[in-house]
Amino acid sequence: MRDQAYWERWLRQRPKALEESRASVKEWYREAGVEKGERRAFKAALKAMNPDGVKGKREKKPPRRGKGRVFDEGTPYGAPRDRRGVEGGGATVEGRLRFTREGRPIVIPADPETPIVRIPGHSLSGAWPKDRVLVRLDRRRAGGPSYGRVERILERGIRTFVGRYAPTGNRFFVRFRDRESDLLLEVDLPSDFSAEPGDLVLGEVTEYPKGEKEGRASVVRALGKSHTMETLFLAVTSAMDLPVTFPGPVLEAAEAVPQAVRLTARDGGVCHGDEAYPRVDQRDLPFVTIDGEDARDFDDAVCLLREGEGFRLLVAIADVAHYVAPGSPLDREAYLRGTSVYFPDRCVPMLPPELSEGVCSLKPGVNRLTMTVEIPIRPGGAPGTPSFHPSVIRSRARLTYDEVHSFLGAGTLEEKGGKPGGAKITPEIGRMLRDMATAAGGLTLARFGRGALDLDLPEAEIAVVGGMPVSVKPSERFESHRLIEEFMLLANTAVAEYLSGRGDAFLFRIHEEPALEKIEEFEVAAGKLLRRSRPTVRRDASSLLQAWAELARGGKFERAVHRMLLRSLMLARYGSETKGHFGLALSRYTHFTSPIRRYPDLLVHRVLKAALGDRGSADSLRTLREKGPEIGSHLSGRERLATEAERALEQRAKALFMAGQVGRTFDGTVSSLASAGFFVELEDSMIDGMVHVSTLRDDEYRLSPDRMEWVGQYRKRRIGLGDRVRVRVRRADPDRGEVDFLLVEKMLEST
Repeated sequence: MRDQAYWERWLRQRPKALEESRASVKEWYREAGVEKGERRAFKAALKAMNPDGVKGKREKKPPRRGKGRVFDEGTPYGAPRDRRGVEGGGATVEGRLRFTREGRPIVIPADPETPIVRIPGHSLSGAWPKDRVLVRLDRRRAGGPSYGRVERILERGIRTFVGRYAPTGNRFFVRFRDRESDLLLEVDLPSDFSAEPGDLVLGEVTEYPKGEKEGRASVVRALGKSHTMETLFLAVTSAMDLPVTFPGPVLEAAEAVPQAVRLTARDGGVCHGDEAYPRVDQRDLPFVTIDGEDARDFDDAVCLLREGEGFRLLVAIADVAHYVAPGSPLDREAYLRGTSVYFPDRCVPMLPPELSEGVCSLKPGVNRLTMTVEIPIRPGGAPGTPSFHPSVIRSRARLTYDEVHSFLGAGTLEEKGGKPGGAKITPEIGRMLRDMATAAGGLTLARFGRGALDLDLPEAEIAVVGGMPVSVKPSERFESHRLIEEFMLLANTAVAEYLSGRGDAFLFRIHEEPALEKIEEFEVAAGKLLRRSRPTVRRDASSLLQAWAELARGGKFERAVHRMLLRSLMLARYGSETKGHFGLALSRYTHFTSPIRRYPDLLVHRVLKAALGDRGSADSLRTLREKGPEIGSHLSGRERLATEAERALEQRAKALFMAGQVGRTFDGTVSSLASAGFFVELEDSMIDGMVHVSTLRDDEYRLSPDRMEWVGQYRKRRIGLGDRVRVRVRRADPDRGEVDFLLVEKMLEST
């Protein structure tokens, strides 16, 4: 029996038919060959594709007088409004087309403040999900969403894709599905193609829809019967058009970069090659890198020296700007990519490995060119006046967060035979690490004291063995993570203040204060969950939001409140204007400490080098002064795309892992509510799955938005945010990154 999704696809492929008049729905049944048991699904699809109703079928109108008469508000005496003059009618919106979980087309506007626009199926004008489109707004129902039609396709979003082979008779199709798309494309097959129905294939679009002509694709190669991390990687990078390989000229330029740093003494410092200005030689200082176990590129190293009762912090950052000249093939490609993209088992780097994992990476025991920020830290954690200079370092050790965490909790050096945390941590480095923990603690207190937000939202850590996900668990947060974060925040702030004070043009990291209505919405929701009124008398937004976060910490609603708080915040972005960073409670902030993986940091390096007298970087100042907003917008977009790709692959990898757990029972917590059910996050794995309300057989449930819970109409059982439940895995779909659960029971402690 064919479901609603099938009939919506059938209707989408016949946009002209939707515009033709018919006497009744029965004509549709005959034309489409709808069986008796399929009528409800077909009518639902028809309504979804054409909310205005079937053309030719009379719609019931309200009476012109008497009971039930409807007046048009906002016009004198309820007179009919002239619809040609409706405010906003005919306006256009630019955005990305996507399909909802139920298969309904919507456009997500480029402006995050603009609400989504629903697109009837007959108004797609040949557009596909992920296309960037211009939408003409048709109307807006009172209190409801906006509707519109695709006026123009600005940019195609799908070029290559991973789908499932679906031959029908002597015709060949591939079905491409993800969270935003569900397309059935006729394909041409290569001469040596061999696959069975349902096998995964890599396809490439050869023709896009035009008029009555449907789109078409060709199969590049077969990928096998089941998903692996490799096919998920191909699916995400193809669908999002992420560049994975480097063009020939970029690879040639990278191969030409010398991998050794050869130094000569000059003017009281050292120089590499034909540098005009000497560098400060800091190779005798105990710099170390502290990163994750799987890190490949090391762009920051830290060193802490005692100075009386305080400390002197040195943060050395890889001098990528020395190797990547403005306008070079390496630079142009890095700008186009904008950022590296990190997946559970691999990375798509911004720069070729010769730089990202080679000469720019601060590996131990080798000379590396860097830019050093030196900051005195007074007793109590207050930073002093910073200084900046090009430098050369030689890292003493490549440490991991686990090793530093283990060492800091291991007691004294003497108690552990001088080698806690491994042989890499010598007595000198060990003493420095303890000093770092002390200094970072003072910086953390100072940050919270000025009103910075502190949200406890761990990330999922997916272990991959043999190309398959074998475990999913929350990543652990150690004191060593906080230590590095505090030092990087301090270095970034120091650079932002210095360049801003000079009046130089550069890219700020901007995080604007949330809109008042967003804060009010969050407060209402948090108040209902926590059964509390405003938790602080302070009126500033940062203190208010942090007070709510602290109130929820440690309770059953902690995750829910922290997620709602995060959703109420504005997206951080890059820009040339000074608007501050709300989350960090800073008036000026920038990104400087990761130039290997973020292009904005590379730009800030060039501006800093120009400020220190490097004439070769002067052009960067002029470019940023002239095109700062355009550059900031592009790099913010690339950052968002990378985040979406990382999230999409994570969701698919979780679903692939859960596909092997179908039928098993797990404990979890209700993490969010939806119109079709509720989501449950499994304990110890951070995997979310949906319990559809249609699967709750013991009662008839209704969603109560005010109480944030589903309520049984007869037995009055309630299922709300924060409740602990036991669920069984019903279905896992790696194509869409979705997991469905069946509710087994609600835990007693949640009643």
